[in-house]
Order: sequence, then C-alpha cells, then structure tokens
Amino acid sequence: MRTVVLRVVALALLLLLALVAALSVRTLGRVPDTVVYFITSDGSTFQLEPTYRRGVRGDAAAHAAAAVAALAAGPTPAEAAKGLVTAVPADTRVVSAQLDGGTLTIDLSPSFERGGGSAMMTGRLNQLFYTLTRPKTVSSVVLEVGGRKVTAFSGEGIAVPSPWRRADAPDRPVW
Repeated sequence: MRTVVLRVVALALLLLLALVAALSVRTLGRVPDTVVYFITSDGSTFQLEPTYRRGVRGDAAAHAAAAVAALAAGPTPAEAAKGLVTAVPADTRVVSAQLDGGTLTIDLSPSFERGGGSAMMTGRLNQLFYTLTRPKTVSSVVLEVGGRKVTAFSGEGIAVPSPWRRADAPDRPVW
C-alpha cells in the first residue's frame, strides 16, 4: 500500500512539474525582450524614453531589423497618448546588419536621412543608437546609409563617431 501511495505522489509531482514548465515556456514567449527608445519632450528639451517590445529570436541582423522596424512603426496608441514620438521615417529599412566582435555594422535605406531639423535628426540618431546598443552583445555601432559609411549625418552635418561606442555614451541624452 505504501509503495502505491509513493508512486501516486511521484506521478503527481511529475505532472505538476510538467505543468509549471509548460506555463513558464508560454509566459516567457510573451515577455518583452527588446527595448526600443522613443522621444519625449517637456516643451524645452527632448529625451529618450525606453519602451518594451517582443523582439525576434535569432542573430544580430534579425534583432536589428526588428528593432529598426519598431522604431519606424512608432509608438503604440497608448505610448503616443503619453507623448512619445519617433523621429525615424516610417519607410526606413535595414539593408544589412552584421555583428563582429561587439560592433554592429548596420546599413539603412536612404530614407533614414530624409528630413531635417537638428533636434529631429539628433533624436533620430539617438533613437537608433540606444535601441541598437541595448543588447549586451552590441557595444558599438557603425552606421551606413545606402552603403555609405556615415560620419556626418544628413544636411545638418551631425558628427557620427565610427564606431559609435556605448561606453562613450552610457547615459541617455537630453538635447
């Protein structure tokens, strides 16, 4: 009789563990794993605000493409109601992305440079840089637009370090 009770208890514990494992896997699939930075303003300055999205599992190129797509799509209606905006044009696409030794070289479509205004262009660069360097595997970014390495961005001529190192800019900017 005692053996039967022990077997029933062991079976119940195994079933409980299987249920916990299944629920954990299902829950983890819904947990946001990507940070995307949008812009907010207090009326006199701009700053970045982190938001959370479910990213794409895979290599650095897939993650970068999903992050840029999220920036281009802009904030959700709830985030927009809180005053968040994006400076990244909706038609911006990743042409290529490659991670080598912690440096992500990303080539964006020419639409990324479209537009003007130093505050908007600074915000666009900051959104991209802080979003792309959020994964710990990316310590710096080399930006290309239309296959051309960018050292001065847009008609505004904003200097872009190459590579742009996260260690050189650990705090979110205010501009």
